[in-house]
Amino acid sequence: MYSWLAWTILVTVAVILGAVGYWFCLRTLRWFALAVVLFTAGYLIHYGLTHAAENRGSLSGAFTRGADTLGGALIRPLSLGHHVPAPGRTGWLVIMVLLVFGYRELEAWTLRRQAPCLDVSELTSDRQDDAAGTAPAAPGKLRHEWLVAELKFRLPAVEVRSPAIYPGGSRPSGLASIAESSGVSGAGLAGAIIRFFGMVWPGAPKLQVRAWVERTPGHEGIDDPTRVTVSLANPQSGAAVATKTLAARNLDDAVAAVAGYVARHIFARDRTVPSWCVSATDGADLAALLLARQVRGYPECRSRMSDAWQSQIKLLDGVARRDLCAGVVRYELAQVLDLTGAHVDALLLHAANREQYPRFFRARYRLAMSLEILANPQSGLDEIDMATLQKALRILDRCYVTDSAADDIKPSVQADLTDELRRKLLGAARDELQAIQQYLTWWHIIWGRLRYREERAILRPYLGLRHRQAFHDGVRAALLLVAVRQALLTRPGEKLGRARKISRIVAAISGDSTAFSHVLHHFPARTGQSKPITKRQRSRRWPWQYRTPSWPAAYNLACAYAALAAYVAPGSDVGPLVSKVISSLAFALCNPECEMERPSEWIGNDPDLSWLVREQEPCFTAFLRDQQKRDYPVPG
Repeated sequence: MYSWLAWTILVTVAVILGAVGYWFCLRTLRWFALAVVLFTAGYLIHYGLTHAAENRGSLSGAFTRGADTLGGALIRPLSLGHHVPAPGRTGWLVIMVLLVFGYRELEAWTLRRQAPCLDVSELTSDRQDDAAGTAPAAPGKLRHEWLVAELKFRLPAVEVRSPAIYPGGSRPSGLASIAESSGVSGAGLAGAIIRFFGMVWPGAPKLQVRAWVERTPGHEGIDDPTRVTVSLANPQSGAAVATKTLAARNLDDAVAAVAGYVARHIFARDRTVPSWCVSATDGADLAALLLARQVRGYPECRSRMSDAWQSQIKLLDGVARRDLCAGVVRYELAQVLDLTGAHVDALLLHAANREQYPRFFRARYRLAMSLEILANPQSGLDEIDMATLQKALRILDRCYVTDSAADDIKPSVQADLTDELRRKLLGAARDELQAIQQYLTWWHIIWGRLRYREERAILRPYLGLRHRQAFHDGVRAALLLVAVRQALLTRPGEKLGRARKISRIVAAISGDSTAFSHVLHHFPARTGQSKPITKRQRSRRWPWQYRTPSWPAAYNLACAYAALAAYVAPGSDVGPLVSKVISSLAFALCNPECEMERPSEWIGNDPDLSWLVREQEPCFTAFLRDQQKRDYPVPG
């Protein structure tokens, strides 16, 4: 065995292990280290069996022979030409100790780049200055116990990584960076051994949180103004990390403020958290997001839904307008603004996210759909705030999303958008959708997971065919909607890419794609096979299959049919197109993966479907009324 080869392999493996520890998590490092150990053991056995005839029938002897040869090859350059004996048991014991110590340092280096665990064991300690012997139900004690109980539930509930793709929806997946850590207690020798190795072997970094309610004379109730002091410290060294006193209107808001402040420090130290999840220094935006999602609740009747939206806007608007704000908070506020009809304000927030967080692909998708909504001449949007629209377009001009679109607007003049501006908005929407489609291709997902550590958990679900195909089909249907808008605005429109695949998706959802072939050039007219809706919602294993698992594709297709219905000649029969709209919406709502909580709210307020609402098409009105009854069983 050559010494130079042994040292070259050893240095290469050490460098690779260091790179894995730097760029991946501890679990990946351990799996890779285990693979290296197994491969090395197998090679040493093979080497011992191949180069030592006397050990051919003994695996243990062959492994010992191969290990001694490897040890001698590694020690030979250090012996300066002297004879190198076999390491023996003592030598191998020293080598194993050095290897274990080196691997320990590698794990310690890896853990420094991982998210800290949150230690909430000190939350139960009360710093209230109640005198000894007072009743346990004193106001200060009750307020502190309420704070501790609420924090233990809210700290793990910060969901910021995968927001809903449509307004009025929700994503159950959250960010698992905040967790309560618990110690291991042992008894006797086993406990002593566990504690010894626990002290010697590196553990995950921790942040210890303590919080107490400050006394305010005259404000002892839960609903009174509250000040809470929160402290974060390193439990190993005792060094303080951060301390801040937070003021709130009541104890419930104070709990959210503490949760947002703690979450902000956890996210700032977690390299797996995307940049658009890291909040301002005081965590006020994450706290507002928690409170807004509580307001979302489940109102039992439609009359309370508008009040809930306004409460959410009031909570989020103050923090989302800051220059330093978590992108997911702006995204959440833009979703609510879309539901209330403030589409220009939502576009401004999406434009700010596009400039600050260009890899926030869900926000880019909603940006493209907002551009398409504003470019719709049949949207029914009145009194557009031209100053806000110009501000949003200036941001998009700086990001090269649009080309001098802000110059086409005069804020002092309240007028309809020009056809030239609509073309620019539709072109920008098409480019954004194509960029998102490329971002979620299989090769780009693999490369993104390797290059961007903070996006690894976000991109992991898209490795599966169904998840990736569902989002791709939704983007393709959105591109079809944009192409229809362009064709109706300027005939002939631009050629639609991947038209054959899009036509199969359309045929799988609505039955045929003939209506679009009359508007779009080179768009094939196809007729889907009559299959149950459960089979048509399966993933495509072959390109020529007529099915799609995507509910966003069905919703965008309904908007495309509505665009065709709005542009037909007056007096023409729009019944077939309206039936296509209803069947596409039914396809989306029947999908068990549909994220929309109350579909009737967005369907009734969507500008792409507003023409059907204004014209009070009988079939569509009946469909919307039935959906409202499902969403709100209690009348009101």
